[in-house]
Amino acid sequence: MTQLGDTGALAGAPPTAIARGRRRLSLSWLLALCFGSLIAVSILVVLGVAVYSATRNTVDLLQDRADLEIEVLSREVESLLESARDQAGFVARMLEAHEVDPDDPDRFSALLLGAMAADPAIGALLYIRPDGQALLAERNETLAQIQALDLSKDETTKAALSYGSANKEPAWVPPIYLPDYDSTVIVLQIPVYTDDRFRGVLAVALGMRTLSEFLQQLADGAGPNTFVLYGKENVLAHRIMAPGYPGLSLQAPLPALAGFGDGVLARMWHLEAMRPSAIPARPPLANHLIEVSGEQYLFLYRELDGYTEVPLIVGAYFEIDVVSGEVNRLFNSLVVGLAALALAVLLALFIGRRLARPVSRLSTVAHLVGELRLDDIRELPRSRVKELDEQSAAFNAMTGALRWFQAYVPRSLVHQLMREGDLASLASDRRNVTVMFSDIVGYSTISEGKGPAEVADLLNKHFGILTAAIEAEGGTVDKFIGDGVMAFWGAPEKQKHRAVRACRAALAIRDGIAADNRERERRGKPPVRLRLGIHSGRATAGNIGPPSRINYTVIGDDVNIAHRLEQLGKQVSPDAEVAITVSASTVTDLDELFETELVGEIEVKGRAAPVAVYRLVGLA
Repeated sequence: MTQLGDTGALAGAPPTAIARGRRRLSLSWLLALCFGSLIAVSILVVLGVAVYSATRNTVDLLQDRADLEIEVLSREVESLLESARDQAGFVARMLEAHEVDPDDPDRFSALLLGAMAADPAIGALLYIRPDGQALLAERNETLAQIQALDLSKDETTKAALSYGSANKEPAWVPPIYLPDYDSTVIVLQIPVYTDDRFRGVLAVALGMRTLSEFLQQLADGAGPNTFVLYGKENVLAHRIMAPGYPGLSLQAPLPALAGFGDGVLARMWHLEAMRPSAIPARPPLANHLIEVSGEQYLFLYRELDGYTEVPLIVGAYFEIDVVSGEVNRLFNSLVVGLAALALAVLLALFIGRRLARPVSRLSTVAHLVGELRLDDIRELPRSRVKELDEQSAAFNAMTGALRWFQAYVPRSLVHQLMREGDLASLASDRRNVTVMFSDIVGYSTISEGKGPAEVADLLNKHFGILTAAIEAEGGTVDKFIGDGVMAFWGAPEKQKHRAVRACRAALAIRDGIAADNRERERRGKPPVRLRLGIHSGRATAGNIGPPSRINYTVIGDDVNIAHRLEQLGKQVSPDAEVAITVSASTVTDLDELFETELVGEIEVKGRAAPVAVYRLVGLA
């Protein structure tokens, strides 16, 4: 709210008022002074300095690109490991806090599968009891499956239980090769304790092929050759390992760096091939040159500590032979420059960075605006340059207006309007849609005796749960009707699997309401019960209303049926925390992915045949 308020105030101030606080320089005057000074100083130096400066710029650009590649790769590796650690830690905390009982197979299986669904890189989750009995959640090509195992005689399991019974801290296990899957994984094992009593070990397995596939995508962009090493002797991830790597085994779960399929990478640490680099690395990066078959390659790399027992080395290399001669001449020419040349270089560097900084910031936030990632945008800072300062103020005002625009208009409509550029793309037409209505049961009783602020907080939190679940499945939240929500799938953009998306959103809403009710119960507040109605059919979708007040919505008999189904929830599931009622047309499109229960039929005005009504139970 503070940021929006500041932006709005900024938008209302004229340019002269903005500049009145501090005296600012004109950009045209500043550029004239800059280039005039550079030209005057450049006359005193050798014309060849231009060639050397261009060479240095080329090297910097190459190094910047490699630095960016390594930064992206480092974040990907850390994100992969941290995400797995977070998901496994969440499961362990649920066990330690008695939120889920391992003896309840249904809830415990749902917990393991939910953790795997949250992180696609997790290949398996394994909970081992102290007696060696285990429950394994394992991902196959399409989905995850649960199976019980007896691992009481497995030596690896015994080692894990021995560690867990003596330690409470999580530990990363060295890479393990799984012959059945022809894949190498790294495993994080977390001892589970309840009231200082050892309950077992939770293990999460991460497949390393996912990381190699990410490196293959980077290589497709013609960037430097990137890699991840496990210590200095083994390769953890490389683009050529994405489809699998031959020769891996239980004894050698990772390929050795010596003899690796990438001949340049294989010689990375050969002392006879290593050369110091004339280009200083930017901490925490290190670098050196490698000579292979007469060609020189620059390696840039950094270590990632705190995960596996040996450090991970993330790096990239690129051919430097063409540039190295120019770099050496550049450093040799430094002794020839006069004091005036040094002053010119420092002045150009200072001014260039000061001018590039706001332009770079603007380019970054403009890209975020293009993607409508408005929540990631930070207000552009003020500048002493008049034109840049006015530019920042105008851009801040624009992003503030866009935030309000996005808050009042469904996000999917905003995206389509930004892509198409006019309202003609939202012309009314008949669409196949799936419509959802919601309503709080006994809302008057729940809100009775509460102040306006408390009622608003209740509804805002409630609508937040519903909106997040709907938008996560690609749905459009049309409007809030009192304490209810109307949403639909299939407009403004045509969508496949509309009914499946809507039912998945309904189940997510049910889980969200259940979690919220547990929190409300702890605070001594009554639970919130909800009815949902879902129907699939044909409806008119488009802009409805006069030119001064347009609302993009769907209308028609099929929309009314969804509303009728929501109201039927009080009869179909009178005691349910969240009653989900769906029509036969919706059930037909679910392809047996969900468990439903026929509860009856309803007569619909204007239709010859009644509409069959089902209760959505859950996933099949």
